[in-house]
Order: sequence, then structure tokens, then C-alpha cells
Amino acid sequence: MNARSQKQDYEGVLLRAFGGYACVHPWPELGDLPLDAQLQSLRQGQTTALLRSALSCAKADGRARKLSVSLFDGLDVPVSHASCYLEQSAVESAVAAGFDTVKVKMGRDLAVERRIMQEISAEFPSLRWRIDLNHSQPFSQVRRWLATWGREDLARVDFIEDAWCPDVDPCPDGRGVQVPLAIDRDVENVVGSFPVWILKPAVNDMPLAMKAAVENAHGPKVVVTSYMDHPLGQSYAAWQAAMMAKSYPGVVSKCGLVTHGLFEPDEFTEMLGRPKPGFSPADGTGLGFDQLLESLPWKRLV
Repeated sequence: MNARSQKQDYEGVLLRAFGGYACVHPWPELGDLPLDAQLQSLRQGQTTALLRSALSCAKADGRARKLSVSLFDGLDVPVSHASCYLEQSAVESAVAAGFDTVKVKMGRDLAVERRIMQEISAEFPSLRWRIDLNHSQPFSQVRRWLATWGREDLARVDFIEDAWCPDVDPCPDGRGVQVPLAIDRDVENVVGSFPVWILKPAVNDMPLAMKAAVENAHGPKVVVTSYMDHPLGQSYAAWQAAMMAKSYPGVVSKCGLVTHGLFEPDEFTEMLGRPKPGFSPADGTGLGFDQLLESLPWKRLV
């Protein structure tokens, strides 16, 4: 799933509350409480960033379902990059599907990953790259790595995300680096000139974060992404991206909302269709998936 995890299964739950639905899919590798602890917090009436977002999602979804309308009515979801594995076949499939930008996870072996990227770029020289290191490398190592790149290769990179180990390096300010740096945690309180902010509706307070981005003197671009979670959570991220793009024209850049193709297909992923740059909401009211959600074997948690 990323450079800090070997797991291939991603555990989470769907929630039904306030007449609507939401999902909670934590990433303990990135600082979230594990799922059991999330659910225990919910039972005790406590909240986490994931739970606050999920409950807000369920409320918005429930209001729309009560009115028998889709949350996507009247909104345009921004186009997305492809989220794919750093493999020739995966990138070829993304290009064939119409993507002109790919986001890949790196950080296990920078030298090998650099070579694979060069080989793919030789076949697709106009392809744009977004690289996520998931805080897997010391920033000094990342600087040395980038120093080995040619000018053309550097120019193909939109940004590098999470390019430092928080427990090893102080947070860099994004200046004096050959490619733009992106930050994706605690962005509402970030200090510095990061040119790209990654916002994830699953954990970010979107109105607060967008207000901070607009007021930031360095004018960062915002990339809204899913949490690589259930298609319901993915749909919530897409709705939030559409809302923010409408409210703040020109601030939201190409997003990362199309992640369902990374998982084994099921009835939910099938409703979102084949991955492509444009996000296609599921049919139905609220965030969609009406009959599928209603048919699930729900269990009372609280």
C-alpha cells in the first residue's frame, strides 16, 4: 500500500448514522488510531479526525437522501491523476485510460525506483509524475537522490510528497529543492512555503484547511485526494473536492480521487466504473450506492 507498509488488506468499517452512511478506514502507519481503538472512541462518545469526518459525511449524506437528491447535483468533480503501482504495465494501463499524470509510491529502494521511472518515461516522455515517499526517507537522502537526476526528468515531476522522516528531519519549508514539495498532514497549521498542499477529506477539516490555503501568502495549490479507502469514502472525497473547487476557483489543482482500481473489484467498485481521469459518482441519492448499502448486514456498534 505504501513504502511504510507491507500489508495487502486494508481494514475498515462502514457506518450508518443520521440517516446517511460513511466509512472509517484508518492508517495506523501514518498516525491514525487502529480500527478497534477508533470504534472504542466512538462507543465512548469521543472523536478522532477520522470519526469527525465520518460523522460529518453521514450527516450530509443523510440530508441528501431525505430529500431524494444526489450530493453531486450541480457540481463538477475535478479531474484526477492515476494512482498506480510503479510498474510498466500499470502505467501503460493508466495512459491507455486517458491519464496524463500518475502518482506512485516510492521509498523502498530509491535507486531501483528511479531506474524504473526512467524506463517508463522513455516510453511516455510527456507523462507527468507525482511521487509519494510516505515519510520513508531522511530529507538529506532525498536531496542526494534528486541531485543525480537530469534536468528533463526533474521537469516531469509535479511534486514530491512527504519527502522527509518527521522523527529524523525538521519539516523543510519547500524552498531550495529541485522539485516542488507537497505536505499532507496538519496542513492547516503548516508554517513555510510548501507550494502544494494535499488535503484528505477523511482527516482534514476542509473549510478550515481551504481558508488557510487561500490566506497563505505563498499561494499553495491544493490537491484533494481520497484516503485510499472504501468507494463510499472515495465518493465523499470527490464531493468535497467538487465543493471546494466551486467555492475557491483556481485553487484546487488536479486531484487524486480515483483509487478504487487499486483494490480487488466488488459491487461498490463496479458502480464507480473503470478508473479514468473524470470521477463518475455512483447512481442514487446522497453519495449513491443506495440498494447496496441498504442490503448490507448492519450491526449495532453504539
